[in-house]
Amino acid sequence: MSSEVKSHHPKARLCHIKKWDHFDGYGFNLHAEKGKPGQYIGKVDDNSPAEAAGLRQGDRILEVNGEPIANKTHKQVVELIKTLASETKLLVVDPHDDGIIPTEPDKEKHNDVNKKEHENGTLNLSMTAAELRAKLASKKKFDPKKESMDFKQKFDIVQKL
Repeated sequence: MSSEVKSHHPKARLCHIKKWDHFDGYGFNLHAEKGKPGQYIGKVDDNSPAEAAGLRQGDRILEVNGEPIANKTHKQVVELIKTLASETKLLVVDPHDDGIIPTEPDKEKHNDVNKKEHENGTLNLSMTAAELRAKLASKKKFDPKKESMDFKQKFDIVQKL
């Protein structure tokens, strides 16, 4: 990327929010905005962990705990925030800079060098939905609950209990 392009990118902030013993939750609301893709920070409570971490009302969330959320639902983003019991890391961008973040990249989509360069990074705006699904599928762990098991095997396991 040229320095001209870099200078036009918004300043993203990483807000590392840690829960406090004397405060219930993180102290912010999460919502979607009509006509705008993504998830946004609603009200940030005064004297809260969110406020102390630098979170501001209107911030657009780009990543939660290192995972891009561009194509995630509100419920999925909430689950990501709750992944760790006592802390979360939100990569956000100021609402005044929000329009600069592309939601559907077009020029970068065909730039294989740029694509490979960002593939192992945290924010890959040039990855298609199909590529993202394939990447996530390759990272899924083995789930013994989904392994098929005949009645005799299940019976033997129950008998051992």
